[in-house]
Parts: sequence; C-alpha cells; structure tokens
Amino acid sequence: MIQITENHKCGITCSLYLLDKMLCEFEQYARGRQRRSVLYQQQNTLSDKQRKQLLSEIEVMKKLLGEIKNALDLEIEEESIASDIVGRCASLWVVLTETTSKYLKRYGDVPSELSNFLDPIIERLINHILRISEISKVS
Repeated sequence: MIQITENHKCGITCSLYLLDKMLCEFEQYARGRQRRSVLYQQQNTLSDKQRKQLLSEIEVMKKLLGEIKNALDLEIEEESIASDIVGRCASLWVVLTETTSKYLKRYGDVPSELSNFLDPIIERLINHILRISEISKVS
C-alpha cells in the first residue's frame, strides 16, 4: 500500500468517485437504458457493437479504479439516494419558481391568460416537489 496524506487521498477519491459514477451511467446506457417521460426523452442510438465495446472499456476502467483503490486504501463513497432526491428537489424548487409569470417577465410582457393558466399549475408542481422532498427525508 502506498502511503499518502489525507488531503491527497480526498482529492484522488473525489475525482475517481466522479469517474466511477459516470461509468455506472454509461454502463446503463450500454445495457439499453433510455428514459421516457412527458417532456423528456432519451434516444439510445448505440449499436450492439458500440454497446459491447463500451462495456469492455468500462470493465477495464473499473479494474484500474480497483487497483488504485487497493493501492491507496481508498474508501468507498456512499451516496444516499434519499439525500440526492432532497438536494435535487431543492434545485427544482428554484427552477419551478422562476417559471412563474413573475419571473417570466424577464422575457417580456406575460399575457394574463398565460399567468392565470400557468401559475396555479406551477404552484401545484412546487407543492409536489416539496412533498417528494419531505417523503425522502423520512428514511
């Protein structure tokens, strides 16, 4: 095991954590994941050949990460899904608030018909985001 300072260990862990997290997402794409919802859709255009090649590269990279982890005695960084949800909800609350007519004025005059339609729905969406956040805090 290579002896390093805690500061070095922390810096290396943070960088490699981000890489490992990204590799997990790429692996899901290589296994065919694509999300679909009301206003958001991913299109997984990866061919079978590309998927196999990606999985092969990811496997090699994860082995290299494992070598570094073992040689430097790095610890696994655990991420709470509940905390992730709470954090994302906080960001979304801001985004949604800025979608109300009060903030849309920065783009020009907002028709009253738009305000009357959009603002109550945005308020409901904000309330649901706050509930999702609260639900996630319970665990």
